[in-house]
Amino acid sequence: MKHYEMRRAARRMDKAELERLLERGAYCIVSCIDENGAPYGVPLSYTYEPAQSGNGGTRHSSCESNPPLSSECAGEAEDSTSSADLPGTLGTIYFHTTNESGRKLDAFAANDRVCATVVEDVAARFQDAAFTTGFSSAMAFGRIRRVIDPVVVRKALVNLCMKYLPEHKNDIGAAMQADLDATAVWALDIEELSGKRN
Repeated sequence: MKHYEMRRAARRMDKAELERLLERGAYCIVSCIDENGAPYGVPLSYTYEPAQSGNGGTRHSSCESNPPLSSECAGEAEDSTSSADLPGTLGTIYFHTTNESGRKLDAFAANDRVCATVVEDVAARFQDAAFTTGFSSAMAFGRIRRVIDPVVVRKALVNLCMKYLPEHKNDIGAAMQADLDATAVWALDIEELSGKRN
């Protein structure tokens, strides 16, 4: 894969800045290519998990790239990530979808290479006699996979609920029980990560 250098390197975000941005971003836009070669981007709520120490980004045999959409999710949530679903080399972005087939899931099945973009701190301004826009942005490139480990599925869903609605912590269990069978959790294992601020 060809690597492109950032044109204005002084605006490049370092690893710590990138991780903070990914952790606080309101949403990400996941871009993929469907079976007809057409681009498709969709905004999704998400959580980011930094790479664990000693992980090498290895994809384990129990984490299929695109397992059947009807895979069942069962089990209890735990505080630690299962060894069968470790984050990618640069961390992992988790999000959820329905189990039902649609354009997004069909695209994931056709091509597991995707890109997720997070943009925050957007503000137009007039500076040095020029019109410009301030922003912080991160782009994460990697491969998408359906999470099949029930422990990791539940952990990802709990983390999503706690990120967006922590005041409803006590309602997570009942909501998960009601919707779990119709829900799929996906992981984007990050292979390349870049960020820019202005």
